[in-house]
Amino acid sequence: MTLMAVGFVLVAAATFGLARHWQSQQPPFARVAAPEGCDLHAGPCRQAVAGAGVVFSIMPQTVPLMRPLQLVVEADGLDARSVAVEIRGLNMDMGLNRTLLAQSQTGHWRGETILPLCSQRRMQWEAAVRLDTEQGRFEVPFLFDTKRP
Repeated sequence: MTLMAVGFVLVAAATFGLARHWQSQQPPFARVAAPEGCDLHAGPCRQAVAGAGVVFSIMPQTVPLMRPLQLVVEADGLDARSVAVEIRGLNMDMGLNRTLLAQSQTGHWRGETILPLCSQRRMQWEAAVRLDTEQGRFEVPFLFDTKRP
């Protein structure tokens, strides 16, 4: 029994080490400026990336807390291999909220998440769209806010 436990620990440690090595081999995400005048409550926002465009939207546009939200990314002119959205609380740490999006059609990616309820009446958020593309790895921040009912 002890030999089996030691074997399990060794396999787990080796897997962790290989995963960390693989992650360290990935180039970092190049952060792009947030689009000016973006209001996700009014509709999708667009930002230029590597000579192409990224369009991001959240539905419903009211962005309710503790309810399912649809995240949609359109990568126009970028050959994206994967797309994820990391939502971060700006005025209070709300933990990791990362959603891997699934490709629904060429250049269109969709996913679902839920924003937690916060003790702050008004919460400021950043939805960082992370794109792994043939042209490079990019992170595009989209800012929005929510109000607790």
